[in-house]
Amino acid sequence: MIRTNPSTTMLLAAVPYLLLSMSQDVTFTTIVQHDGSGLRQFVASCLENRKEDVTKRIREASPHYDVEHCQIGPGQIAIIRNWRPTGLDKLTEKGVSLQITDIAQQPLSLFTYYDWSEQIQIHRDTATEVEKEGQQKAVLRYILQMPGTILPQTLSTGGQVENDRAVWELTGDEEQYTLKAQSRKVRWGYLLILIYVLGFIIFQLVSYTERRIKNRPRRI
Repeated sequence: MIRTNPSTTMLLAAVPYLLLSMSQDVTFTTIVQHDGSGLRQFVASCLENRKEDVTKRIREASPHYDVEHCQIGPGQIAIIRNWRPTGLDKLTEKGVSLQITDIAQQPLSLFTYYDWSEQIQIHRDTATEVEKEGQQKAVLRYILQMPGTILPQTLSTGGQVENDRAVWELTGDEEQYTLKAQSRKVRWGYLLILIYVLGFIIFQLVSYTERRIKNRPRRI
């Protein structure tokens, strides 16, 4: 898909302080599609008597999505929400951005670039000392999947590439984290057109050379 302008989509993921203290196994997965759409998956494990509270906290962490699917199983809650681009250069929320650099910005490049940036805020609210200790021990695993290949050198502090995905493990030691990553995807359609054009030019040059050789006067 060729875009005429860079696309920016804004999202928001604010992690409530108590979500980590109530559930020490939390995973946020963000999947970005080539057209700028995507989905979020929020998964948390918890005790049976805390399911209602944890579900509420997960929904608080993603208030700007429509709930697409919610699955509550034994000791685990999973909520999947998706988004679609609202138009070119549109910003809908603060904290998260997706920038797509395609053929319009870099017409000579063989790649489309995707730049992701997100600020994860851990709201502390009024937690007890026990909750603070639990939150500090808990780890939030953030997984980012983007089109093409993620470039390891572009990952922000603490990020690493695992199975073609960027992964961060965030703790309660900080109130805010900034996560950044860039990926690139080969423009196969553009590449095929380029190969065809080059092949056509080479064919014409070869044909022209052969005609010149055939029409060259022979010495008697």
